[in-house]
Amino acid sequence: MKTIILRELFWLVLSFVLSLVLAFFFLELLDLTSSARDLKRVEQIFSVQLYLIGCVVSFISIYIVRIIVTAIKLLVQN
Repeated sequence: MKTIILRELFWLVLSFVLSLVLAFFFLELLDLTSSARDLKRVEQIFSVQLYLIGCVVSFISIYIVRIIVTAIKLLVQN
């Protein structure tokens, strides 16, 4: 039981770190970042919101891929 909890905690931390990195790629892919040094307050809030949305989408995507890989492993073993 202890190993299962440690493995899930590891995946939680790893997924969080990867989602932070993937959020930058998400914003860069959609070309939603601004190169201006002085953004208006609304633009700053919008950028942070987009970054958070990218983090959440990346986090959910990582867990979906993890579930699919685990399901395939279980199907192959049987």
